[in-house]
Amino acid sequence: MTRSARLAGALEAALVLIFAFCLWAPWDRATDATSSSLNMLWLSLPMMLSHRGMALVSVTLTVTICALVISALGALLAILGRARGTVVVWAVGMFLFACSAAILMPGWTAVGFLGAALLLLALRVRFTAMEPMRTLAAVLRELWPLGYAISFAVLAWRYNPQYLIRALMIAFGLSLVARALLPSQAARLHA
Repeated sequence: MTRSARLAGALEAALVLIFAFCLWAPWDRATDATSSSLNMLWLSLPMMLSHRGMALVSVTLTVTICALVISALGALLAILGRARGTVVVWAVGMFLFACSAAILMPGWTAVGFLGAALLLLALRVRFTAMEPMRTLAAVLRELWPLGYAISFAVLAWRYNPQYLIRALMIAFGLSLVARALLPSQAARLHA
């Protein structure tokens, strides 16, 4: 394993840890689960905009559709970046994925999360390379953002952020299983 591949793995692991830490956000969680979910951006942003004279239903629908589009676009760009071996396209896709997941966090936590994710992705772009791979392998490697986008499309209309956080964790678990089943880089070189 090359130094670039080890660094890429370490930066991706750090990104996963940032996701987990900021979704849990012990400093922003109240003791009551219902009041904790109300301060998430996804539910508080429409309320803030409705106080500015907009209808709550239309603002909520607009925020949800925008998050869905960002999530789907992020998943597609991450897959395209993996398939073509373009780390910049992959990083843009992962940042969009992070933006779509940030609406499940409280406001200031989301700002810190996006800053940390942007820093890690910038380091990944600057110091590592990515080799092109087949489309199916790219889809399996990026099953996390793709699974989240699909889950968001199905579950977002229930307006329950806890379902989406669980779906994000399940998509991450499935992506780990898919990555474990993919042949390693060394096995592909010897074949």
